[in-house]
Amino acid sequence: MARWRHARIFGLGDRSNPSAFTPGLILSESDPLLEINLAPFTTHHDSSTLPATLEIESRGNWSFPFGDGDIPKYSATEGHTLPPSLQEANSGQGLSVGALLPVTWQRLVHDTSLIDSELSPEIVVILDAIQLAGHPGRFIQAIHILRERFPGALLWAPGVGGPDNLAILAWFGLDLFDISRSQQAVSHNILLSRDGPRNVDSTTGESSGIEAQIAEWKASISSTRAAISNGTLRELAEKQSLNSPRLVEHLRHHDAMLSESAPLARYVSNGQRFRCHSAVSREDPLVQDWIHRMENFYTPPVEQSEVLILLPCSARKPYSRSQSHRFFRNAIRNRSAHQVIVTSPLGLVPRELEEQWPAAHYDVPVTGDWDADELVTIERMVKNLVERVGYKRVINHSGVPLNLDVDIINTRLEGKGASSKAACAVLQEAVNAAAEDFGLENIREKKLLFHQFSSLSNWQFGTDNWLEGLRVGGKPPRWLLLKDKQQMAQWHPDTGRFSFTKAMLPRLLETNTLRIVEIGGDTPWKGDIFNHMVLSSPSDLRIGEEVLIVRKDELIGSARCLAAGWEWKGGVGRLAKSQHRL
Repeated sequence: MARWRHARIFGLGDRSNPSAFTPGLILSESDPLLEINLAPFTTHHDSSTLPATLEIESRGNWSFPFGDGDIPKYSATEGHTLPPSLQEANSGQGLSVGALLPVTWQRLVHDTSLIDSELSPEIVVILDAIQLAGHPGRFIQAIHILRERFPGALLWAPGVGGPDNLAILAWFGLDLFDISRSQQAVSHNILLSRDGPRNVDSTTGESSGIEAQIAEWKASISSTRAAISNGTLRELAEKQSLNSPRLVEHLRHHDAMLSESAPLARYVSNGQRFRCHSAVSREDPLVQDWIHRMENFYTPPVEQSEVLILLPCSARKPYSRSQSHRFFRNAIRNRSAHQVIVTSPLGLVPRELEEQWPAAHYDVPVTGDWDADELVTIERMVKNLVERVGYKRVINHSGVPLNLDVDIINTRLEGKGASSKAACAVLQEAVNAAAEDFGLENIREKKLLFHQFSSLSNWQFGTDNWLEGLRVGGKPPRWLLLKDKQQMAQWHPDTGRFSFTKAMLPRLLETNTLRIVEIGGDTPWKGDIFNHMVLSSPSDLRIGEEVLIVRKDELIGSARCLAAGWEWKGGVGRLAKSQHRL
């Protein structure tokens, strides 16, 4: 029903009218009976005989056709579980395989049955989760492997979750939780709150009883589900990570892992925000991905490779819509000078990329001061850009001190704002002087737009070959790309993407601009893309990415991804929404 990175909300039961949701709770026999939309499952553990068995039963009629008695029940043998530190022993034997899949660290390391393509569990239980939680790297790695290996399954790590860490564990990929930690808190007269375990406040008559513990669970589950739905779960996870040093370690390991491999979304709705309210936000893989691509793949328009202008950011996004940048635009009359905005946490944002996610969507506290890490990152990125492009002069209006092996003109006046009349006059003088010194001819607006669209295309698709023979037409802000008088594409500034027409799809295939998803079947393609239809797809598809749909080597249309590539093999729900059918 909703997804954000590895966190999802599943509707359980009839998809047209689900009766329960995740993230949710699994209740044991000793737990109070809670409403079904909060606790969709019950569990029973039997260790009277060896090997022990684990049973999980749903609390609703969730098996098709959803009638009375259609209640899913799961049972599995736990086998032998050794501590994760003994992973070389390979003695975690006897764990069963089926719809309920018990997993330990030893099993992840040694059991080849887990890579069987036919294995499709509905619930995966990390039996040694408590021990793994003491190994931040292994705990995060285990969740990551299982989340992406079994995208259609619900993940449960018994004994680990609580109201104080539910959001961050959901961020990692867990779906189900239990209240065992809260039961322990009751026995110690401790309240396991959303802000961590603490003593009760006697002055307000606060209680540590199970009712108070459950109230914290309800509030935590509600806020987590809401955060997944509106795309703010990262902020909630960052807040919860401060509840314990171990959670901070887990989050750092998770960020490092996703920075290396995660297919992050590159397009979002106009209302989506990326809130960078703490230094922790700089470690978000989204930020690291932007910096990496700027330093290794970004190329500005060739026509703007002589003079670089560094400008300060603005609170309003995209920057061009702010009052300060309107003043800058009036001062910079020559379009041959390349404008790049200096900002935190992204470092650098070229003018032609300012409508991209997350450049057009981030919020950051503005104090006017830069810390050491920000200055190091910005100077490194500027040096890298200058060396790769070969700018002959840098006009620095950002206020950030820079030491570069290139001609630098600092145009910020001490004690004056960047957008002040005096500062803009100095900026205008520096731009005019550079244009005269290097013989820069002013570029016509639509010609510059075409070059910027070419740079944007390379940023989004890795190629701009599809633009050959097209020209810019129409009116701002939704410029058209035309072939003669026929519209082939339109620029959508609110979402930072190109919208292609049906006539454009064959050229996008010929130029390898959009990637291909192959589907099967013989009946006419109707509706959207679901897992059972897909024969092959790239493993690193990104949410929001547009793909070409091919059947039997024939192009039949296009679709827009609703799920990342790891969900396309074994995932549930819609994977892509159809765009065009040929």
